[in-house]
Amino acid sequence: MTCGLTARAALVMALAAVMSGCLATNDRAAVPGPQLTAARVGGYGDIRFWGDEVTPTIETVIRRQYRQVRDAALAGEPGARTRKADFLAISGGGGDGAYAAGFLTGWTRRGQRPHFEVVTGVSTGALAAPFAFLGPYYDSVLKDLYTKYGDSDLVMDRGILGLLGSSLYDTAPLKRLIEQYMTDDTLDAIAREYSKGRRLLVQTTNIDAQRPVIWDLSAIAASQQPDRRDLIVRVLLASSAIPGAFPPVRISVNANGRAYDELHVDGGVSAQIFFAPPRTRFARFEQTAFGAARQRTLYVIRNGKLTPDYKPTDEAVLSLAVRSITTLTKYQGLSDLRRLDRIARETNARVLFTSIPSGFTKAARSEFDREYMGELFRVGERMGMSGRAWQSGPPPAPALAL
Repeated sequence: MTCGLTARAALVMALAAVMSGCLATNDRAAVPGPQLTAARVGGYGDIRFWGDEVTPTIETVIRRQYRQVRDAALAGEPGARTRKADFLAISGGGGDGAYAAGFLTGWTRRGQRPHFEVVTGVSTGALAAPFAFLGPYYDSVLKDLYTKYGDSDLVMDRGILGLLGSSLYDTAPLKRLIEQYMTDDTLDAIAREYSKGRRLLVQTTNIDAQRPVIWDLSAIAASQQPDRRDLIVRVLLASSAIPGAFPPVRISVNANGRAYDELHVDGGVSAQIFFAPPRTRFARFEQTAFGAARQRTLYVIRNGKLTPDYKPTDEAVLSLAVRSITTLTKYQGLSDLRRLDRIARETNARVLFTSIPSGFTKAARSEFDREYMGELFRVGERMGMSGRAWQSGPPPAPALAL
């Protein structure tokens, strides 16, 4: 996040806290707490699961996936492997998502970009994930998304109404942009990859439950349900719904024969980076499906700096709130990296990560400053081409990332 949207989001959060007793406009039927685990999106099967625990649903999903990988490998499908697997996780970061877009493009040009079995994304990383998943042919889409569009192409300021409603900005332009690129042809391409055992996962936060939800967009695409495109657009919009700045997204579900509306916001609220629920025993599933555990590598693109950014802070409510939020996000991203690295070590895998270099000092004038994103895209592209961007063993604190 940068100064523009973050400052106003901090303001609306403060006002909401003061006025919460005066404004009661909730007309939705929230899922009752005891029925949270029973809630399903009508017409779909296993398309989502909690991101904070291993459930029977995620175990079923993994077993199905590994059978597909095995069958695809036996059929000679390119990239389907039973002895090795590469994964990609793209973090949140608002306009800083231009770094991942540039990095992937540069990685392609270097000629060493892997064929990822699983791609995950949070917030801005969720918007990039479908095109990273589909491979180098879609690099031009990534470039367009992060260099062609600015604030006015993505959001509309709601003015005083924003201070009294659920968000400062209307994201109708962003929704139209997602719809423009998430065509039926794109969804069909994603569905074909699903049948080979590949998975495209993005995360939202169920704000009622205070829990992360992982959505399998590849399964939704493969479902051929008539509303698959609308559901994917809504999930992507929810994953990037910065609380206070962007409106939350309602997801219609059924639980025990009744209809409800869940409320989902930015996946970055619960984690800046994710891959799978903790304690997911991949080796056990691999042993069953392939006869042995595989060599696994998770590549992480952090759309932000790991190092501290010095900036004198005014002793004013908004300045302090903004500075605190950006500091919290930096530490959260680093904590997520350390968590992924620890899980990888426990399962004989490895995590390699890249982040915006500390030498990049250009400041964004707004959340989606086109000039800033264009320059950051070029920095990412150079890093991707260099072959020297990957690091391992994340530092324990930002100061030690220098």
